[in-house]
Amino acid sequence: MIRVNQKWWVALALLFVIISIMVESFLYQKFLKHGSKEESIEDSINESQIVYGKSFPNNPDSGYDVGVYYSNWSPYTPRLHLPHDMDFSRLTHVYYAFFVVDSKTGALTTSDNWSDFEMDCYKPLAMKLKKLQLDHFFNPKFKNGLPMGCIGELFYLRHSQLFDSNNSRKFKLIMSVGGWSNREAFPRMIRDSKKLDAFVNSCIENMFNYGFDGIELDWEFPKDDKLEPKMYLELVKKLKWKQNELEQKIFNNSGNGNHSKRPKFHLSIAAPAFKEKLDILLMREMDHYVDVWNMMTYDYHGEWSEKTGYHSNLYSPQETRNEDDDDDDRDEDNEDDDDDEDDESNLNGDYAINYVIKKYHINPKKINLGMAAYGRGFTKVNASSQDTRFINKPYRGVGGASEGEPGMWLYNQLPIKNSLEEFDPDYVSAFCYDKKSKTFVGYDNRDSMKVKAQYVKEHNLKGGFWWESCGDDHKNPEKSLLNAFTDEIGSVTEKNETMFTNIEVLKYYLKTKGDTGFLSTFIMKLLYRDEIY
Repeated sequence: MIRVNQKWWVALALLFVIISIMVESFLYQKFLKHGSKEESIEDSINESQIVYGKSFPNNPDSGYDVGVYYSNWSPYTPRLHLPHDMDFSRLTHVYYAFFVVDSKTGALTTSDNWSDFEMDCYKPLAMKLKKLQLDHFFNPKFKNGLPMGCIGELFYLRHSQLFDSNNSRKFKLIMSVGGWSNREAFPRMIRDSKKLDAFVNSCIENMFNYGFDGIELDWEFPKDDKLEPKMYLELVKKLKWKQNELEQKIFNNSGNGNHSKRPKFHLSIAAPAFKEKLDILLMREMDHYVDVWNMMTYDYHGEWSEKTGYHSNLYSPQETRNEDDDDDDRDEDNEDDDDDEDDESNLNGDYAINYVIKKYHINPKKINLGMAAYGRGFTKVNASSQDTRFINKPYRGVGGASEGEPGMWLYNQLPIKNSLEEFDPDYVSAFCYDKKSKTFVGYDNRDSMKVKAQYVKEHNLKGGFWWESCGDDHKNPEKSLLNAFTDEIGSVTEKNETMFTNIEVLKYYLKTKGDTGFLSTFIMKLLYRDEIY
């Protein structure tokens, strides 16, 4: 009888355990998983990933950075290119261009308030993807919580649950500062200590308020007057110190002092790819504070050139270099090269990349190769019917089909009418030539992308980037520069946690900005598990 009772109690105990597990699982699914406001948002965010093309593989050991500039004039006619048109599954970085320096105050400001913060990108997104019901989209509760403008949509896309993918959400969004049209404001700002401080402080404020993972400086270009290179270094120092200071406030106050695991703010330089301009910069000293050097290895020829030429070529076959360039034992700080001027043999990407590695000892893993999603051309070229190359020719005029940019054609406008696309493997550049108008255009194409991807791998570079996204062919994946490059390179860098997918960063945002920040309402939705579509 005692043995029977023991069996009965064992069976009863097992039944109780099974029922407890079932009840606990039910409660977790019903309440805890979706209802706790204190629970980390990381699990829910990990479920909300985005893809527009196929999922592209990550590889932390051999992956590469793949970046693109997105300009705030892209949404306008004739480009009509919105943030959601990019394939984020293939991108690690989006450089948002441009925030600009106010030369009167030194402070950073928007260059287009409507495009940056006010434009409604969500209706075209809904219509394009047919994922959002329009009646739901116009529901004030849904729409009022969304950050507007191109910057707002880019932040939204990193958290949206519209799509399922394991590789599209964690791209870094970088605030690009300056640009060619803002070049005259930098010298004025750095010559006034109050303006300099206003610039640095406003950079950090704008970076954080609008959800950027970092800053890129694009000063085109400091003069060789001893002061401007020195102050550019000072500018970089101050920005990195301020970024580090903000990181400490966010993570040390939260008790997360583990520097190796927490995300970090990014600081990069849009660097010239001409020897003459590179030698002005204090690159070695700046390199202590810079995370990435984006080498602008394009615009080697254009309307300023005496003769025609490719503008984004990787090589110049006739190139000859001083044998001393390969001698690492020389006194590099006091060298006097015979090729001080940027002659034709130096006007190529390979020369610029090797120059900064050998002379300034920049780690290749901090260098991105620049590529162009546009072409530069020349009209009335003095060429004969027997010519197969159309470089080094006299010309009269530059033409162009990119509004407001003489001599330029977007890649998706090429090849030009009445021409065929050809590829010059020696220079690694595509080109087209219209015999009737004698118009020649040099540009990057899928063939050059494959060679440049191999170049990045062979030279152990960090990766590559394009100026700019609106020029690529997003409607035809078979023609896309981004697709050709990433298909050839094999894998992109493991997309580690970004600043604004980290719960401590989001909490600190609300702690310091309350409900007045640009992203406050949307971040509250993320933290408190409101439905994000």
